Amino acid sequence: MTRYLVPFSVLEQTIQAGQCADSPEVLYHYLKLTEDYAEQLSITDAVALHQRVFNVLLQTVCDKKVAFHWRQTCLDKIYSPLARMKRLIVTYQDARAYFKMEHDLRTLSHHFLTTVK
Repeated sequence: MTRYLVPFSVLEQTIQAGQCADSPEVLYHYLKLTEDYAEQLSITDAVALHQRVFNVLLQTVCDKKVAFHWRQTCLDKIYSPLARMKRLIVTYQDARAYFKMEHDLRTLSHHFLTTVK
């Protein structure tokens, strides 16, 4: 597969719209790119990046206009940025933000993925 330089925000838009629903490699590339970026950032900026990726994936999971199998794929991979964020918890506020995101994930994914396709 040939790799093209695609802006990060374009990848996010593609994922959110489910435009590559039959190409999970796009999602895997996005997550790998996130990891590579995060390694070059401060802890605060890395946390912000992982939160951004988490929110992109969660919004995709909750979008009923997107193909169900793509939403499920995003749900399967949403734990990657969440786990990376967990490793970067330093303060009480960081922990609260993490547990709120975890709670939101449980609540929203259950609601949006257990309804009729």
